[in-house]
Amino acid sequence: MKIGWQYWQWKKIALWFSIFKLWLDAFLLDRIDVAARVWVTMKHTLPPLDSLKVFESAARHLSFTRAADELCITKGAVSYQIRRLEERLCVSLFKRGIRQVFLTDAGQLLYHSTERWFRELSDTVSKINRAGERYLSIAATTYVAARWLSPRIAGFTASYPDVSIVFHHTVNGPEFSLDTVDIAIRWQRCINCINCINSDDTDDHARGHEVTDSINDVGYLHEMPMSLYPVAAPSLVRDMQAKSNKELFKSQTLLCEERDLDLWREWDDGRGLINTCTRRVIADANVRVQAAIDGQGLILADELMRAELDSGVLIRTHEHQLDGYGYVIMSSPHRIAGSDAATLVSWLMVS
Repeated sequence: MKIGWQYWQWKKIALWFSIFKLWLDAFLLDRIDVAARVWVTMKHTLPPLDSLKVFESAARHLSFTRAADELCITKGAVSYQIRRLEERLCVSLFKRGIRQVFLTDAGQLLYHSTERWFRELSDTVSKINRAGERYLSIAATTYVAARWLSPRIAGFTASYPDVSIVFHHTVNGPEFSLDTVDIAIRWQRCINCINCINSDDTDDHARGHEVTDSINDVGYLHEMPMSLYPVAAPSLVRDMQAKSNKELFKSQTLLCEERDLDLWREWDDGRGLINTCTRRVIADANVRVQAAIDGQGLILADELMRAELDSGVLIRTHEHQLDGYGYVIMSSPHRIAGSDAATLVSWLMVS
């Protein structure tokens, strides 16, 4: 009887232990489930990717119809995704007008981010797809690419057919980063010209140090110094020839680009020749050259416009020229350059 009693006691303890274990497992699983739900919530604070993609397309085109055509969905689907995104963010992203939409302040802020995200994602996917290929990325304006770079690249690719060249034309854009390309070609002050600044000129000497300090983190590979001088169409030059040297530029239109450095003011160098001139900003250099050919104003020319000067469609209007600037081939010191990049730079330097 004593043994039977002990047996049932042990069975009772085992039963209670099993019940406790089941309760403990349920408790722990509940805690894990809660933690998992918190983690999922934390991971998914961003709006749905589909909504962001639709928004980026609609904001870029400022049209729901064009976004629908681009994404191969209906206009109603675009409206649904935009409404879904606005409800998620609790803010309006578009101002609806008559057959037109405009971005709100919040919409513009979101567009700048989404445009950059999708562009970088596209670049990354392209790099992955080309992982087995040899390719070089070059950043240059369309002006430089068409007038100087293209014929040299043609010779390079003929000699190195296994190397693919990828062009980036946003080299002067505010979001351009030298780290994203193998080499870049930009117009700016040349180091050799800075080092030749007269030490007796205090202002120029200080400016030289300032510019030199600003380029310490950039790998300068090669310089092509080029002088700048004003040119214009023959019809405009004939009108200017009737004026005295002091009034040569009076009431003329100066064609220029939008940049912090005023190259026309640097060329004038305090002479006061351009004080009464009006300005017209044309961002694209090729369009700016064509505008000068059409007689719309004067333009500062460099040697890449030699064809227009030799043919006579543009004529130099003044002997004075601006020196110290040119096209600089550069690379980021933070980016590991391969042998193909070094080969290309050497090719460009001797071409």
